[in-house]
Amino acid sequence: MFQKKNLNLFLLTVPLSNSIARSIYDVAFIWLILDLTNSEKITGLVAMTTYLPAILCGLFIGAVVDLFPKTRMISFSTIMQGIILAMIPVLFFFQIESIWILVLLAFFHNAFGLPMVPAFNAYLPTQIEKEGLLKANSIVNISWQTAVLIGPIIAAQLLTIYNVENLFLFCLFFYFIAASITTLAPKDYVEKEEISLKRIVSKTYEGIIFLKNNSTFTFIIILTLLSNLFVMGPAVVGIPVLVKLYLSGSAADFALAEAFIGLGMLVGTATVYRIGNRYPHGLLFLLGLFIDGASFCFYYFVENLNQLNLLSFLHGIGIPFLIISRVSIMQKNIPEKLLGRVFAIISISILSMTAVSSGIIGSLAEFLDIRTIFLLFGILAGLCGIAGLLHPKIRFLN
Repeated sequence: MFQKKNLNLFLLTVPLSNSIARSIYDVAFIWLILDLTNSEKITGLVAMTTYLPAILCGLFIGAVVDLFPKTRMISFSTIMQGIILAMIPVLFFFQIESIWILVLLAFFHNAFGLPMVPAFNAYLPTQIEKEGLLKANSIVNISWQTAVLIGPIIAAQLLTIYNVENLFLFCLFFYFIAASITTLAPKDYVEKEEISLKRIVSKTYEGIIFLKNNSTFTFIIILTLLSNLFVMGPAVVGIPVLVKLYLSGSAADFALAEAFIGLGMLVGTATVYRIGNRYPHGLLFLLGLFIDGASFCFYYFVENLNQLNLLSFLHGIGIPFLIISRVSIMQKNIPEKLLGRVFAIISISILSMTAVSSGIIGSLAEFLDIRTIFLLFGILAGLCGIAGLLHPKIRFLN
C-alpha cells in the first residue's frame, strides 16, 4: 500500500462509495423508465438522451479539470450528483411522474458526473510513482468492482422494502460519503492560470493536438470508441429488456444480473493484479476487447435467468483487462499536465458511444429479437480486439 496519509483510505473508499451510488442509480433509473413505458424503443432513447452532456460539453471537461485541484473537482462532482438524484423521490411524493422531468434530472446528474473520472485518473500520478500506477489502478478497480457487485445487491434488497424511486435517496447517502472522504485526501496543487472560455478552448485544443501527433494513442481511443458502440448499448438497454420483456424477470432479477457483472469484474481485476506486469498492457487491453465481444455472442442462447447470470459474470471478467491496462498505458506515457484533457477525451468517447449505442439498441429492438442483437454486436466487438492485434505497436505497449 502507499505511505501518504489518507491516500489508501481515498483509493479504497471514494471509488467504492461513488460506484455504489452509481450502481444503484443504473439499476433504479433504467428500470423506472422501463416500468413507466414498457417500451424498448423509448427506454433506449431515454438512455441515449441522458448521455448528451458528454457529447455537448465533455470535450472541454478535461481542460476545466486541469485548471483546478483534482480533489476539489471530485468533491464537487459527487455532492452535486447526489443532490440532483434526491429530487426524484420528491417528485414522486407530489405525484409528478413525468418521463421528461426524469430525463432532465438524469441529464444534469450525468453532466455533473463528467469531471469525476478524468479528475480521479489525473490525480493518481500526482501522488504515486509511475512504477506503482498499475497496482494503484488495480486497487481502485477492486474498490470500483466491489461496488458494481454489492451496489445492485443493495438495490435488490432495497426494492423489497421501498419503491424504486426512493432508491435515489441512498445514492445521495453514498455520494456524500465519497465527497467527505475526498476532503481528507492528500491535496494536489495546480499553477494558477487565467480561467476563461478562451483559455479552456485553448487547453482542450492542446490535448487534441497531442493525440493527433500520437497515432498509437489515437488508435487505442478509436478501438475504445468502437468497442463501446458495440458493447454499451446491449449492457445498458439490452440486459434490462432481456430480463423484463423476454424472461419475465423483476427489478431484483435485473439487479442480480448486474451484481454478477460486478463479481466477474472482481475476478478479472484480481487476475490483472497478479499477471499485469508479466505481459504488455496493450495485449491485456486487446484481450479485454475480445472477451467482452465473445461473451455477448452467447447471450443469443439465453433462455433463463441462471444462464443470463453466468454470461453476465463472464462479460464482467473482460472489463478490467480493458480499463486497467488502458488507464495505466495513458498514465505512464502522457505528460502529467495533459492527463485531465486526454482522459476527458476518452470519457467523452465512451459516454458518446454509450448514448449512440443505447439509441441504436432501442430502435433495433423494434425489428429484431434482443438475443440476435447481442449476437451481432458481440461479433463486432470481438472483431475490434482482433483488429488491434494487427496493429504493429499496440500489443507491445506498456
